[in-house]
Formats: sequence, C-alpha cells, structure tokens
Amino acid sequence: MGKVYQNKNQLLLQELIEIYRPKGFDWLSYQITKKNILTLHHIIKEADGGLLAVDNSALLTKKSHRGLHMCESRDYILYSEINDFFREIIALGAPLDDDLIEESKEYKRALTRTLYK
Repeated sequence: MGKVYQNKNQLLLQELIEIYRPKGFDWLSYQITKKNILTLHHIIKEADGGLLAVDNSALLTKKSHRGLHMCESRDYILYSEINDFFREIIALGAPLDDDLIEESKEYKRALTRTLYK
C-alpha cells in the first residue's frame, strides 16, 4: 500500500479536531454526519490575506459553512459577529463549554432566520 498524502487544509482540519474535540456538532451547532462532514472555514479568507492557521480557522460542517457564506451577502453584520464568535473560541483553545454551546445555538438560530427570510 502506498503513502496517503493529505493537503494542508486536511492537516489543519485534523489539528483543529484534536484541539477542540467536537462532540457530534460543529461551532454553529450543526450535527456532524457522514453526509455533513466537518470542513475548515477561514475567518479571514485566503483571498483577503488570511493565513491557513489555527487562529484563522473554524470547524464547520458542509451545511453550516455553505450557510455562513450565503449569510455574508445577506447580513454582513451577522456574518462578522459569527466570525468574532469563532475568534472567541480560538482564544480559549479548548473544547466548547456549556456557555459557548448555548451561544453557538443562538448563532445557528440567527443564521437560519437570515437564510430563510
């Protein structure tokens, strides 16, 4: 069997999973499933100079990641607030506690309202 090569995004995603140890949900309280896998969200986009680094990355499922980027054009203030929330999580450098999980659920509700207006 040959070597398995991974790209830098995959390696960073694995590092984030090891640090934050998600328990079935991403940072916006979306459930992780085989069809809704974890992805890497760049808080500051690479196109805008954002680095591929732990302190610029959030753990989101495919569904929440797609929704967050749709939100960017519909409600940029909410999009920015959510990214600030991710920075708060990163500053702690640990799995989400109960308070952050509740805040995550609130952002999920706000995101859902924005997407389905």
